[in-house]
Amino acid sequence: MLESELVDKITAYLGKYRIRYAKEVRMGIGVPDVSINIGAMKSMALISDYYLLSIAEYINGRNKATICEISEHFSFDKIKTQNYINQLVLERIVSQKDNVVHINRKIFGLNLGKTISIEAKLKDWRSGILQAERYLMFSDFSYLALPENKIHNVNQEQLKEKGIGLLSIGDKKIEEIVTPIQSAECEYKQKYMLTSAIIKNNMQVTKRKPDGVFSEL
Repeated sequence: MLESELVDKITAYLGKYRIRYAKEVRMGIGVPDVSINIGAMKSMALISDYYLLSIAEYINGRNKATICEISEHFSFDKIKTQNYINQLVLERIVSQKDNVVHINRKIFGLNLGKTISIEAKLKDWRSGILQAERYLMFSDFSYLALPENKIHNVNQEQLKEKGIGLLSIGDKKIEEIVTPIQSAECEYKQKYMLTSAIIKNNMQVTKRKPDGVFSEL
């Protein structure tokens, strides 16, 4: 079995139950094989650029800011700053009058639902744990997934200590062996970016399996 085949079994399950997912979303500090979101509103502004979110956060904290203030705060030249503001205007997050930018649309403090990231490995579970642990910076839950005939090799206590879940992937079923613990390190802007990428990949999905994906998370 190839690792890509393992991932295909996971996505086939998610597709069957109409669960929103995206493959290999590049998050800077990690690239999960599969990322899942349940519960976020499709109507949220979809932003997958960290600087865009940071600029919106800065303006939101002040209610308004000038182009000069934004440029100085982020050490951008005015042309680059204006390009970012133009993108936020298109998303109707801000409005601009002359040199002053006002916040228009709330994007902080939203309910982004639950995000789940999965690292699939054929046998190298040790490196898989390290990768899955990094995903807790932008995901509520993180799993390591292995073929069912390799699960016995995994040190499950080590997974439990780190709060990482374990999935057994078989030909006919996916079974949760270890339940993950919700991350205390998941950063809002990172989660927002991941959620945006997942929704962009699943605009047509309107229903999902009601049991919390793999367990009652």
